[in-house]
Parts: sequence; C-alpha cells; structure tokens
Amino acid sequence: MPSPLRSVTPTQPSATAADGDGFVRVDGRDFTLDGSPFRFVGVNIYDAAASDRYSCRAATQMSDAELVSSLRYLHDEAGATVLRFWAYQTYTQGATYWDGIDRVLAAAQKAGMKVIPVLEDGPGDCTTSEGRVPKAEFEGDTWFTSGYRQPYGNATLSYRDYVEKVTAHYADDPTILGWSMMNEADTSARDGDQSVLVSFAGDIASVIRSADQNHLITVGTQSNGAPGASGRDFAAVYGLPSISFAEVHDWGYWGSDTAPMPGGEGATPPDAASPECSALNAPIGCSFALAATLDKPLVVGEAGMKGTTAAERDVRAGLLRAKMDAAFAAGAAGYLIWSVTTADTDGYDLLTSRKDPLVAQLSQVATNLG
Repeated sequence: MPSPLRSVTPTQPSATAADGDGFVRVDGRDFTLDGSPFRFVGVNIYDAAASDRYSCRAATQMSDAELVSSLRYLHDEAGATVLRFWAYQTYTQGATYWDGIDRVLAAAQKAGMKVIPVLEDGPGDCTTSEGRVPKAEFEGDTWFTSGYRQPYGNATLSYRDYVEKVTAHYADDPTILGWSMMNEADTSARDGDQSVLVSFAGDIASVIRSADQNHLITVGTQSNGAPGASGRDFAAVYGLPSISFAEVHDWGYWGSDTAPMPGGEGATPPDAASPECSALNAPIGCSFALAATLDKPLVVGEAGMKGTTAAERDVRAGLLRAKMDAAFAAGAAGYLIWSVTTADTDGYDLLTSRKDPLVAQLSQVATNLG
C-alpha cells in the first residue's frame, strides 16, 4: 500500500543498517543489507513486468511460473541476487494497474532476490511514444528540461507525476533495492557548462524522497562515453547528495568487448584527475575512477555481448568474466548481465533453457564476493 507522505525529507535513507528491516542501504562505496556488506551479481529481464495488459515483446514474455522458475534458477545456479527490470507507465497503465510489478516483486521475494525497477526509457523502447523516439530527440533535446513535466506520447501522466505515484505505492517494500530514474538517460543538452541531467536528477530525486524515505536512488546512465553523464558530467550528476549510487553500462560500441576496463590500462581504471576523465566523452574506466572520488557505490547496470553460437557463448563467458573481475577489483558494488529471455531475439540473450557457460562464471564471481 502507498505510504503517507512525510514532512522530513533526508537526502538518503537512514543509515541505521543493523535494524534487520531488509532495506538495502549505503555505506561509502558499499551497499549493506541488515548490517552486512551486500555486493552482488545479477541480471536484467527488461520485460519481467509484462502482463495481460502490456508486454514489450510478446515472443519472450514469461508466465508467472516461468518468471519464478527463472529467478530461482538464476539465484541457485548463477548466484544472482539482484534483478533489474522496466517499470514504465506502459506496464502500469499510468499508475492504475500494479499487477505486472507486483508479480515481479513476488517472484523475486520467492527467489531471494532484490530488484531495481527502472521508471522510463531514454532510447524510447517499450514506452509511451509512438515508435522508437529517443528522449534526446524530443523537441530539440528538451525532454530533460521540460518534456518530463508533461504527458509524453500516449501517457496519461507526466513522467514527474508518474514517479511520485509509483514510488509512493511501493515505498514500504524491501524487495526493492532502489529506484532507477531512467534507462540510459543520454542527452547533449547543457545548462551553461553543466549537463541538464544535474537539475533533472536533483528534481526527480526530491520527488522520490518526498514519497519514499526507504529506498536508494540512481539516475540510470551509460556513463561510458555517452553524452550527459560521462567524464566531469558523471561527477556532477552522481555527486548530488540525493543520489545514492552510480550506474554505468558496458557495451562494446562505447568501448571494447575485449578490454576488461575500457579506457584503462588492462584491467585498471585511468587516473580520475587525468584530462581523459574530464572529457565529456570519457570512457567507462573513468566512471569507475570518479566513483571512488565521490565515495559512492557503482553498479554496472548492463553488460552484454553477442553469443549466437555455442562457440561465441564460450568466448562471451570468458570476456564477461574478465570484465566482472576487473569491475569488482576497481570497487564496483554490483554487476548485472544483459539479458535473460525465454527465446533468442538478437543474439545478446542468456536463456535459462540451455546450459550457457556464463551462468557458471556468474556463480564463481558470486562465490568470490562472499
């Protein structure tokens, strides 16, 4: 049930980490859960909240039983403890229909997993626009300054109003690790020398915190050279006191599939004070380095590679294992693989119905995390 709005609005949830209430909290660069460190591997199932009312891709929609069995398999065999999924207006019919998200929370709870719901899509997939329209293409790249304050496409609510409703509705559910404002909030728009994501993130964080005192907050950026939150923009966006943790995405088209830490030397991030890490197209390695200076957790929200054939999946497992090892050695707090589905779509899928070698690699990393 929704929580009543409180009059006190701290920038972060209370850090009384040993109270056993099941909410994930932050302690410097680490997450904690019931007083103990919480580092994790996990997966994306972007269409997990699909229901009889809406599915982004019907060919890979999971039944309730398939979702539960998939999460249990991933938890037990891969050591996955966090699921990231879409919770856009399309999935809730403008905050009037909660069955899709409810089923994800119920399945995750049964499997012993936490979740990160994502509240809107930067590239424009699975959302309320007619066709695929990236937010950066909305009326001269103004979505992050004014567009988010009005209904977009066939939405019944503005994004800002939707955020208030969905976060209030689930404010008391400890299955949620934290809220991600966007999937890949990319924009070249600037307010003087500052990315407009700074003011956007500050405003939306205040909306979330007024409705929900319990959960962590991230912006949801690629931060790998993509515009808006790379380099010094990353430091400005994730340096906001109201933002709990940083997010990056590791995709080869913004860096390298073969380098464990794109932008670094081998598996080591570059110097945070280097000119490379001040650039607005700074590579993902700089985000790792800058997160350390911010003293905040960093999560790799997506990391994916093609694995169409069995041989390609063997190579993928080894390359992603190297990336996971490098990420955690550089201080990452979590790492989420893209993406679990029930059928091949574009070659990036991880299917629980076949013995993908990536599952064993995830399990080994999870074991090493302790």
